[in-house]
Amino acid sequence: MNALTKNKTLVIESIEAPKKFYEDQYATLSFEDAIPCVKLKLSGVPQSCDHYQFVQHKLLESVHTGLENYVRLHLLTDCTKAGLVLDEDILYYQTTITPALEKAGIRYHAIVLPDSLLVRLTTHQTVLSTKKLKVECFDTLRGAHAWLKHQ
Repeated sequence: MNALTKNKTLVIESIEAPKKFYEDQYATLSFEDAIPCVKLKLSGVPQSCDHYQFVQHKLLESVHTGLENYVRLHLLTDCTKAGLVLDEDILYYQTTITPALEKAGIRYHAIVLPDSLLVRLTTHQTVLSTKKLKVECFDTLRGAHAWLKHQ
């Protein structure tokens, strides 16, 4: 292997794709080592309240798995293509998932908002900052990444 080929190999190996933890039609959960964070990408709407809760429990599992490898772990939710969720899903997130994220040690959560004004409003109602968890909303993934990297 000559020096040029060796350098190309090193560059390719250093650009890691996010490691997927879970994926279905509604949600993709992955780890981004560069930040480090758990990334939840939502697309469309969940099939049911049970499906929404299942995805949220997968999120918690991925956080616990990630904490085995990182001292500090953030959360990034990409809602760019997300649709509306039901009021009971919002309540479930606020009363069950947010406290569980806090207990797990998540302190910073960046959310990339969708274009839809109605879905933006719902997203703002769902995720609110608490004493332990700082939530910031962004229009772009780049902005969310930059904020998390500085935390």
